[in-house]
Amino acid sequence: MAQVATTNNDLTTPSFCFHNATFGQNIRLENNASKAVRHTSFDHGITFSDKPVNINERIHLRIVEVDETRQWCGSLAIGFTQVDPNTIRQEDLPKSALPSLSTTNKYSYVKRLYETLTKQLCIIFYYNPDGAYFILDGKEQDISRNIDIKKPLWAVIDIYGNVKAITFTIPPKTTDDGKSLFAKYPQKPDKLPIRYFTQLRSENFQPVTFSNVHGPELELYCEYKVALRKRVQKLVRPYLFINFPLAPGDELYIRILSIDPNYRTPGIFGFTNVRPSKFADKLETLPAIDPAALVDRKEYWLLREEPFDDTLSELDEYRILFDRTSGEILLCRNNDTVSQPRILTFADLNETFYPFLFLNGRITALSVFGLIAPNVRLTETNHNINSNNRTDNEVDDDDSDRCTICYDAKATCVLIPCGHMIFCTKCKVDYEIRSTKTCPKCRATYEQAIEVEVD
Repeated sequence: MAQVATTNNDLTTPSFCFHNATFGQNIRLENNASKAVRHTSFDHGITFSDKPVNINERIHLRIVEVDETRQWCGSLAIGFTQVDPNTIRQEDLPKSALPSLSTTNKYSYVKRLYETLTKQLCIIFYYNPDGAYFILDGKEQDISRNIDIKKPLWAVIDIYGNVKAITFTIPPKTTDDGKSLFAKYPQKPDKLPIRYFTQLRSENFQPVTFSNVHGPELELYCEYKVALRKRVQKLVRPYLFINFPLAPGDELYIRILSIDPNYRTPGIFGFTNVRPSKFADKLETLPAIDPAALVDRKEYWLLREEPFDDTLSELDEYRILFDRTSGEILLCRNNDTVSQPRILTFADLNETFYPFLFLNGRITALSVFGLIAPNVRLTETNHNINSNNRTDNEVDDDDSDRCTICYDAKATCVLIPCGHMIFCTKCKVDYEIRSTKTCPKCRATYEQAIEVEVD
């Protein structure tokens, strides 16, 4: 079995078209036969490639339309056939490619895919002497292991069920490492100008970064403001935490830097009352594949499995707002004032929550570019808030002596008057250059930070 990978090349047009003489009776070809649309019903959607496929030659398909009503069961089927489409009459084509293309055909290798295929999804399939395979969600899977390659093979694509239109496409350019990410944009990815939320002012931002506690397949750049998922054979615990707890009224802004269209879903968004540093040496205690198991833990975890819709694109900007009245955590895309914000979850207004993503889907790189935290806690209420705040109670035993910015050096600076010791000397200087004097722990304004000796 070949290695799971997509290859970037200099192609500007797809190398395949649909066979323009042989296709199902409900199919309409468009764009010089590079796009096929099933315009009625749910079947009679069989199509073929316009020429035989070479050994190990990748076929790249993109789904461009799905049935939003979800009235049909079943989905796309892909594979190969030794039957020359030029020898098949349209009236002889069956309603679907399975179980066979015709009553006399014994040389087709076709597999029906998932019912949850999504718009803009890309699928790769190919064959070699070992069999026929397709790549989806970063995984290579079998179409058929028993395949005769002694005769020419044409691609078969059955546009069936909830998939209504597909097109041949070129291999998508993927961001595999830091070098390709930085080469993707004309300036550092954390310095890109704001495109949609142009009303924001950087002087109103609080310092915010990703936590240095994250999944092994992730890498952080630009002082922890940019995260990239490396290309790996298997994703295990791709957790990415924001290193700042959101309180009611707070707004967090993120930007999508790279997507991989070979994945069906964008990933999972979540919130927890646990400080990320608690998992510095314990990440293996978190679920590896299915984060839904997080809700069974003793800590407080909130999840949203489909936070982004199929309009997700590179350079999209999203605002995550913790509504101070309703407790809703809302997601707004590109400053859209027409559509209603998407509700990610409902949260306790007496808590603060660390946002996190489980990057097992289409999003492969993103940045955090803004945080507005207007709800500064008053100093005289700090004791009551801390005593009721599960985030602080849960993690202070393990990390009370660590700087809350770098989580590396010991905290040596006491903030006056709230009394919290949460900065090392270096991070205190950096923090005060970039923000107002607000304690990241209790949100109170402090007057000065006094360095003390720590044993």
